[in-house]
Amino acid sequence: MSHRKMHLALSLVLILCGLLNGICCETKERSKWNIYPVSSWKISPIHPKVEAGNKDFAHKLFKALLMEHPRKNIIFSPLSISASLAMLSLGTRSTTLTNLLEGLGFDLKVMMVWDVHRGFQSVVQMLKQLSREGHLKHKDTLFIDSNRKINTPFLWDTEMVYDVKAQMIDFRDVKHTKKQINHFVAEKMHKGTKRFITSLNPHTFLFLINYVFFKGIWKMAFHTNLMHKEDFFVDERTTVQVDMMWKKEHMIYSRSEKLFVTMVKIPFIGNMSIVLVLPDVGQPDSTVKEMVVQRATLLKSSGMRWVHLIMPKFKISSKIDLKKMLPKMGISNVFTTAANFSGITEEDFPAIFEAIHEATMEVSEEGKMDTPKDMDLSNAIPWHTHAAAPLVVKFNRPFFLFVEDWMAQRAILMGKVFNPIAE
Repeated sequence: MSHRKMHLALSLVLILCGLLNGICCETKERSKWNIYPVSSWKISPIHPKVEAGNKDFAHKLFKALLMEHPRKNIIFSPLSISASLAMLSLGTRSTTLTNLLEGLGFDLKVMMVWDVHRGFQSVVQMLKQLSREGHLKHKDTLFIDSNRKINTPFLWDTEMVYDVKAQMIDFRDVKHTKKQINHFVAEKMHKGTKRFITSLNPHTFLFLINYVFFKGIWKMAFHTNLMHKEDFFVDERTTVQVDMMWKKEHMIYSRSEKLFVTMVKIPFIGNMSIVLVLPDVGQPDSTVKEMVVQRATLLKSSGMRWVHLIMPKFKISSKIDLKKMLPKMGISNVFTTAANFSGITEEDFPAIFEAIHEATMEVSEEGKMDTPKDMDLSNAIPWHTHAAAPLVVKFNRPFFLFVEDWMAQRAILMGKVFNPIAE
């Protein structure tokens, strides 16, 4: 080979090395976490410590909401809230970061911040998979004040790790900004309301909106021909008329005399199910809160039973102002004007952070398969003629629900139906 050809070949090699080095350097600059999305074809299991932290946060938040709203419907997605706040923590530093992640249930003495973000990739992937399958509509939106100089790596990290693309908006123009956010919510989240927010601080730096809509489709439908109006006893003084659904089915059933509750678990299509928990009449709040924590134990003691299930058709919604709710659980630093958001901007100014979570859940009689005629409730003989009479479980007073994936029993939605006709 001539010296000229050797020189040309060496030049090409050096150019190629330079390009590869540039790509590597850009990747390092783009994300200091060095975290990459998990495969879209296979969802990795969630790290046990992240799983434990998520469950702890879910229980604490549910108990706080029950205390805050004892006479209201409650529905929320603890996983979705945890993921959105973990995403925000990418931009926090110092005590703000520690307070936020430890408040979410993660002990930073035994696990690294990197592990938290890595673990949440599986959560994000699961929520995306449920959205693709049509079980769940989930949306995270982070609005950032366009008047500030924002660190580009933060925008890259939120999109690459959590699949959240931040929206730049001018909070100083309050009237126009409210209109923009309300329009965005109505369009992207398929909400009919045009007034998602009615007030806004012109000094707002960050506004996080986390939205979930769920409508499960039963594996086995309820009897459409037997649905009729019936009394639902909201409390000692209030009774409302609701559309009550009926069906007989083999399902997971459990009864706890210690907790004074009855529980059934019914499958939706896909890897989803709902756990319905009915407290005995007159049980105190302390017993109910203990049930929330011991739900997993209740499931372990369950078995398949032949059940005659009666429950209301309903659609409930909850709008949770996280800025008001989370400080009651110890997550407070991020909502103060002294919060450290130096991972988002190096400008030093009092930062105002707002966060809202809204969830909606709809339950109807719809199912993938119709109930067989030989299981019709008008037939007094069970479909197994030798079987015992079915257990009657009637949800005609306030009850609790947990929508979860079937195998891991991971709560995707948690809630309380206090009044089925009060959306």
